[in-house]
Amino acid sequence: MNFIGYVLFLPFIVFYSYILGPALKAVLIPGGLAILLLIMGPKAFIHHMKLALEDYRANNPVELS
Repeated sequence: MNFIGYVLFLPFIVFYSYILGPALKAVLIPGGLAILLLIMGPKAFIHHMKLALEDYRANNPVELS
């Protein structure tokens, strides 16, 4: 009985991980940012995006080798 469960479960994991996940990211992230732009207005949106980028760079420094 467990074998049948694995046979049914594994294809769905592969589908969600490698097909649906990247497709949803490609749609939902730009869409969410567009909605924030509409809600906040361009000046506030750009200000907060700059703050987020500065915070990202401060917490994830690029290692030069």
